[in-house]
Amino acid sequence: MEIVKAHGRWRRIEQGLDELGYHQPNTSAVERFNATARRMNAHQVRRSLAFSHRVDTRWALAWWSVCVYNWVRPHRSLRQRLQQPQGKRLYQQRTPAIAMGLTNQIWNVSDLLRYVVYP
Repeated sequence: MEIVKAHGRWRRIEQGLDELGYHQPNTSAVERFNATARRMNAHQVRRSLAFSHRVDTRWALAWWSVCVYNWVRPHRSLRQRLQQPQGKRLYQQRTPAIAMGLTNQIWNVSDLLRYVVYP
């Protein structure tokens, strides 16, 4: 199978694959994210009654779902086992933003809406 590069440099692509522990690109991760994005945003679902004629509305909804995905929703695959169980809790829930070190807590939607973003 020949691997076709969409964009980027081969050295950077190979470095990213090594960091993830892959020897070749893994399309299942991309497809899993696409399925999650379609589930979170009704405008991306095929054959839906939700539609948007304005491109800026579609972009805003897409960015909203990305922000909720990365900052608000804990992901089971990112959880870490606690050294000392806290009652029935065995794991520390984490979001992708926590896993990347951008924050130390799971945000709620009101935190996300109140966060000041500078253009």
